[in-house]
Amino acid sequence: MFCLVFSSQHVEIEMLEDSRNKVLSGKWTEKSAGGCHLYDKAFEQKAEKFTWSQNPKFHLKLEANGLVRVKITLSRPEKSWKKQIGMNMVGCMMGFYVYAANTELNKESIINREGMKFVPWNEISEELMLEPNPDGYMIMCATYEP
Repeated sequence: MFCLVFSSQHVEIEMLEDSRNKVLSGKWTEKSAGGCHLYDKAFEQKAEKFTWSQNPKFHLKLEANGLVRVKITLSRPEKSWKKQIGMNMVGCMMGFYVYAANTELNKESIINREGMKFVPWNEISEELMLEPNPDGYMIMCATYEP
């Protein structure tokens, strides 16, 4: 199980309305835990190991006319993950990819590739400046290994 939090605000400091914060819950399963981008055809040779695109994805649509600051937080319950992290800390590291919804998913289409990181912690956040996109954006949550 994991939790993904979206927050956006303009440059001014203001209290965010509930409609500008979203918390979505999901979980990785055997079929949806595809690992990081290293489990895609650019890095793997066997088709059965192209599991990256199976990760859970969330659609983010912005209603704005200009650049929007978006803070994305991915978290998971510490208690549920403690044993798995103890057995395979590197494989359980987590992170997320952000890309335009109307583009093909590949390493070059990832908007947050410069700041992209996988961490062994139970929470990771990143702030991005996103332009309005009529199709929105996709956020794909991933563990380092399937």
